[in-house]
Amino acid sequence: MNEDDNIMKEFEEELQDEFTLPKHSVKHRQTERKIRKKRKKLNRLKSFLRSVLLVVLLFLIYEFVKLPQWYLPQDVFKNSDSNKIEIVNNNIVPDTVVFNSLKNISVPKLPIFLMIVKPIKKELFKIPVIKNIYVRRYGFPARIQIILRERVPVAVIKTDLNAKPVAFFTSDGILIANKNYMGLSNSKSLLTILTTSSKLDKNWTVKKVNYIEKIVKAIETYSGEKVSYIDMRNPNDVYVRIQKTSIRLGALDSTVFERIKRIYTILPQIKDMDSRIKYIDLSWDKVNYLKLKK
Repeated sequence: MNEDDNIMKEFEEELQDEFTLPKHSVKHRQTERKIRKKRKKLNRLKSFLRSVLLVVLLFLIYEFVKLPQWYLPQDVFKNSDSNKIEIVNNNIVPDTVVFNSLKNISVPKLPIFLMIVKPIKKELFKIPVIKNIYVRRYGFPARIQIILRERVPVAVIKTDLNAKPVAFFTSDGILIANKNYMGLSNSKSLLTILTTSSKLDKNWTVKKVNYIEKIVKAIETYSGEKVSYIDMRNPNDVYVRIQKTSIRLGALDSTVFERIKRIYTILPQIKDMDSRIKYIDLSWDKVNYLKLKK
């Protein structure tokens, strides 16, 4: 094959490639269009299925939320025996008092997790013994747990040692005199103040109780013994009971703390005659004497 034949053959091949390339390009574009159409159809199908799934999911959620287990009964606060309300940590306030305070609260027709607990707290804070309130909501079945934080009693006021308290003072200076709150389980461990009347007058103030507590602490300091009660049924002739004996303070005047200091020197001298002593008399200024039992 000569040189002219080679040139002719190369020309034919190039010409063939020029005819083949457009055919290939058109076929490629057609294939791409088909793929794009299929993808669009697939995306539309996916979007449709997602929409259907979302509608079904919302419907199921709606039906689930409508179940009665998510709702409190309308009379839940009127029924003290209801197991839908749990009252926790109330040592002073009875359950009946709590339910009585909540009886006028209307229960909204809402799922428990959407219920606002502010009205419950507002009513319970009217009870003077309650210092703080926590309300927990539980679902399925719907129920409420009311956790109370009560004020701490520090002194009880009685007319007799064996009687129920007529009132008590709290550590934050609140006087509680409502008879519904007098069921104190630890009243014997608290400072007891004896009075003559079950009805307290205006003289019983926080300042007065703080003064009595100051006297009690002074007696415990100088005697080394705990005070069980202070008898103020006669304000001008006050008695204090410690573990070993009683102490007559007399009037709680400006000299009372100086008289209390003398306990430190008297108690060691009566160690051998405790059973015969009725009380130690500190009612006189600078004069001590022992009252013996008959």
